[in-house]
Amino acid sequence: MARKRFPLLILVCTMIMSLVLPGLTWSTNEKNTQEEAKPPFYPSLINTHTGKPVKSTEFTSPDICSGCHVEIYKQWKGSMHSHAYVDPIFHALWKIGSKKTNGFTDKLCAGCHTGIGTVSEEIIMKDGEFQVSEIAKKGVQCDLCHTIVESTFLKTPTHEPQNASISVEPGNIKRGPYKDSKSSFHETAYSKLHTTSKFCANCHHVFHPVTNFHIERTYDEWKYSVYAQKGIQCQDCHMVPIEQAIETARTLTKQKNPGKAAFTGPERDQVYTHEFVGGNFTVTKLLGSDKHAEIAKKRLKNAAELTLNPPDSVERGTLATLSVKVTNIGAGHNLPTSLTEVRQMWLEFLVTDAKGTIIYHSGKLDKAGNIDPQAKIFNAKSVDIDGKHTYKPWEMNRFEYNNTIPPKGSSTTGYTFLVTKDIKGPLLVKATLRYRSYPQSLANLLLGKDAITLPIVDMAQKEATLLVNK
Repeated sequence: MARKRFPLLILVCTMIMSLVLPGLTWSTNEKNTQEEAKPPFYPSLINTHTGKPVKSTEFTSPDICSGCHVEIYKQWKGSMHSHAYVDPIFHALWKIGSKKTNGFTDKLCAGCHTGIGTVSEEIIMKDGEFQVSEIAKKGVQCDLCHTIVESTFLKTPTHEPQNASISVEPGNIKRGPYKDSKSSFHETAYSKLHTTSKFCANCHHVFHPVTNFHIERTYDEWKYSVYAQKGIQCQDCHMVPIEQAIETARTLTKQKNPGKAAFTGPERDQVYTHEFVGGNFTVTKLLGSDKHAEIAKKRLKNAAELTLNPPDSVERGTLATLSVKVTNIGAGHNLPTSLTEVRQMWLEFLVTDAKGTIIYHSGKLDKAGNIDPQAKIFNAKSVDIDGKHTYKPWEMNRFEYNNTIPPKGSSTTGYTFLVTKDIKGPLLVKATLRYRSYPQSLANLLLGKDAITLPIVDMAQKEATLLVNK
């Protein structure tokens, strides 16, 4: 389901893009049309109900909300939503994008990572760092989401939710999923939008603001899936405890999570949790939230399964052929999703003989942490207008390929290796599906060469024993 990932639960800013791509030219009419259609916080599509900036002091701090919503606040604090602005990976790339595009990407990225900082127009670059108020630093927070009055997706270039296409109305009315909610602190209003995937799509559906190239399409991946056909929304997997999320994916049936949304409120059949955990176990751990990191790992370990199809035996002096099938069993979107150009989900395939000698090995890491280039990697390759590979969203012109695995879909990879005449049997075959949020080389670029060794999660593993015939 959409990483609320990320943003929300987003590792790297998916929205750093430039007004003019290398080699891209526009006609005068196209430029004038763009100017006429430009929203007030362009290139972000976020807006206010008046179409004018509002002060950040008009929003309520999450610390205030915690007075009544004790458990929900604990769930949110430490999440990727709460870290959306302070995420060091995001900040590093955001600053590079700002420099390379002369500030064009500043509001574009901020629209989702600090919506309050964007609509208050507080974001400034000073001494090489972005500056905002303390409340704007709290990322995707209570009073941002619960003052959203609509998604303006029909006004976007693609007529789909994208690039923070929301309208906010800060004030005493807080909007949410219950028709009978009451509060002694603020007014309440029911919002159907808050119960649908379209709400999440506004930041988990990212397009280049000039070319409309789809950099991130988590929402569409869900929209055309069996999950959507069954009425399962993003919230049904990413706003429930992980055990319920796993069962929802297994049965394609929504699971209940009874409880209270506020300690003074009524007992409800369904309460939405606010950890918003996707697959980001890296930044949450880096910023000190072990709880969210562990939930992310559990989610990853229940997202896919492997199937090995080995022969019963192999002959010496021949080529042995096996296949490994990877099935997306637990995600309502593609595996991986979000920033598919930097996500790394790959197969490690290892064959050893009875002595433990390696016969064949695909998908190993070298000393620098780079994946074997011949390995089967499930991701997308993004290129610029000249066809050159790039990780920088402002340079992206298209995907050269995209081999991510759709919901309930699968991908099969074949492996062939030589069984020598002197080999000592039996042979042990081990296939492991591994996941890393982004390449080690990108971490080195953004944070410094020795700043962090990126952790890896083994999502699934299968083994088989092959007899060797004389």
